[in-house]
Amino acid sequence: QRGICFPSSATTKCHACYYPTKVPKEDDGEEEVVVGGNNNTVDDNSENAADDKYEMVFQIYFPTPIERSDTWRTLTPDEAKVECQELAQKLREDGWDEQFLKPLESPSLKGVLRVGLRSREALDVWHVGGSGEDGSSTGVGRAVLLGDAAHPPVPYIGQGAQMAMEDAGTLSMLLGHFCPVDSDGDDQMPAIDMSKFQDAMEVYEKLRVPRTKAVLGSSVQLGKTQQKRADSKLYNAWRELSIKAQVWAYGTLPVMKPGAAFDYQTKVTEALEELGATM
Repeated sequence: QRGICFPSSATTKCHACYYPTKVPKEDDGEEEVVVGGNNNTVDDNSENAADDKYEMVFQIYFPTPIERSDTWRTLTPDEAKVECQELAQKLREDGWDEQFLKPLESPSLKGVLRVGLRSREALDVWHVGGSGEDGSSTGVGRAVLLGDAAHPPVPYIGQGAQMAMEDAGTLSMLLGHFCPVDSDGDDQMPAIDMSKFQDAMEVYEKLRVPRTKAVLGSSVQLGKTQQKRADSKLYNAWRELSIKAQVWAYGTLPVMKPGAAFDYQTKVTEALEELGATM
């Protein structure tokens, strides 16, 4: 069965994500296409994995009241085999469908990682240094955050890397506008005029902080609904109907769309035009 699947279990009280990363060979002899790779993968190249039609990545999330960072690591092949087989047996007893258990019991199971997943609040200020309100130097070296350092994501809508690329593109355009390269001659190393670094940072944070909070905040909320489905059969039934209606109407969950439909270059251009009109 193809496609991303997000099962939630009312018996095990957990939720999961399964998605394929490899397209199998077609009957017409075309080469196998690797779409992507990740940890917790089941590789179907092994002779012992003939029943594995696709390479499958899976992530299973269990609520943990106590943080045990000392146990976070990649499991050895023997540890992975034992723990995943024990988990598969537990899930089978809880009524999980066999399609979700086969990757756990695959002979070619590899790359199993145990790690904690914690939601963190995004920062409102992403830089240090520059100049103070009176234009004087703050006496602190300049540094700028972007990506996970500024807004650590949870993985439920897969927008973390995209937000980082938008950050980088936005920052590049703004530094190019406010902090141009200044070279006095061919014999000198080009220097960057950082006198308007603070102006660049103000626009940068004005554009990126609300954007990342909205998109990655929706990822946090989606994760909460997944666990809520596991905790409440009534909510799960309502959520199933809601998902079907949204996919029927939009082709996907609307929460997935704001990331792909965004043009950071247009936003930067509009912000600079607005800034020029008010100066």
